[in-house]
Amino acid sequence: MNLSTAAPAPAKPIAEFPGHRSAVTAVAFTPDRSLVVSADRDGAGRVWDVATSKPGPRGDIPRSGDACRVVACGPNSRLAALGADTAAGGVRLYDLTERTPVENATLRGSNGAVLALAVSPDGKLIAAGGEDATLRVWEPGAGFRGDARIALPGHTKPITAVAFAPDGHSAATGGADGSVRVWTLSRIRSSQRAAVHHPAGVDAVAYLPDGKGLVTACRDGRIRVWTLTAIRPSVRLEFAGHAGGTRVLAVAAADALAGTGDGSVVTNWDLRTGQATAVWEVPGGAGTSAAFTADGRYLARGTAGGTVGVFRVAEKRASGRSHG
Repeated sequence: MNLSTAAPAPAKPIAEFPGHRSAVTAVAFTPDRSLVVSADRDGAGRVWDVATSKPGPRGDIPRSGDACRVVACGPNSRLAALGADTAAGGVRLYDLTERTPVENATLRGSNGAVLALAVSPDGKLIAAGGEDATLRVWEPGAGFRGDARIALPGHTKPITAVAFAPDGHSAATGGADGSVRVWTLSRIRSSQRAAVHHPAGVDAVAYLPDGKGLVTACRDGRIRVWTLTAIRPSVRLEFAGHAGGTRVLAVAAADALAGTGDGSVVTNWDLRTGQATAVWEVPGGAGTSAAFTADGRYLARGTAGGTVGVFRVAEKRASGRSHG
């Protein structure tokens, strides 16, 4: 199936949540896909319950006054991290156990807006990057005072994407400088393991389930699959993504990838061939933010009008990991 000629199928609407007073700038599913966390341009956050027979609002995140451009959720589905879109930067952590989320930590150190955010598979580490072009990793826990455990410079322009490896011991970042950097994370010494370069900025990165490969989405419209097992990473597969750029990726399985640009169209690709296996048209047109469930089966999309929609965009498949 060629992406340019594939006839799109209609995505199935699952839920629609109005409630934000300004454009929804960030959305994320909890890993068990029971909740969606969203944030808007005015700094308001919302938590939506999508696991019940009547999906609806679960609670409001206390307004901090800081706009937010990126949200990530922890593996226990009790943690939400919101990155500040301000000159002071910073990340706020919220406990989602109760219906009213409770702020339990502020992660300090970022200089400028936080544009990329991820929680490690075990939920113990938070990684963030943004306008200051530095990857920072925090380890909240007993005695935590808000400072980063690791700070890794290297990018020459803002970091726009970050993902943890499945084992949590490595992370990958993509930047507006066109580079993707792979980092080894250690209590003793963290460092850059490898760097690969693209002809334009990188909007999304995602590890393959075995951790031996990495998928990157570049603003040149191409998606590349990299082999990480050699000393120097090499491109195993390259194919066309969305014409306007692919901003969110979900590795649904070792051989399956989902991606979207502005949330109006979702494409499923075969990672063995790079061929599109399905194209889904999402009702309502372009969105202002988007996120997949870990298995790539559902999409949450925020709109300029303050609405969050949830859509089914794939058939049932094995679990994976989603990144933007």
